[in-house]
Amino acid sequence: MPARTLPTPRASDARGPGRHGDGGADLRTTVAGLGDLDTNRWGDYAAAVARWELLVGRPAPDATQAGQHGKPVLAPPFVEWLMGLNQHWVTAPELALPRTGALRVLGNGVVPQQAAAALRLLLCPHRWQVPS
Repeated sequence: MPARTLPTPRASDARGPGRHGDGGADLRTTVAGLGDLDTNRWGDYAAAVARWELLVGRPAPDATQAGQHGKPVLAPPFVEWLMGLNQHWVTAPELALPRTGALRVLGNGVVPQQAAAALRLLLCPHRWQVPS
């Protein structure tokens, strides 16, 4: 059985928990449901996270951070990692983006691997044609 993957980051992840239009939980809700950070913190997503750690070449950062009222909220460095971006691509201290701003930028961003796959499909359409 394939590993479960985490939901796609969206600009709306900067707000509170919710659901995607398809009825599934969004990223911030999924991460909030993982519970306390410990060795089993990824639950059903452990295999997918471990695979992505190998592919990205660095461990997953904490998925949450303390919010304004002390409750855990989605952490931008985790979303940045999840998208396969270089560390501090959006979360560099010198950019001084607030958490919600960074999540909005990330949610409106492009996952480089997906963009590369789309360009390959668009630039080489003959490779994907089904013979008649």
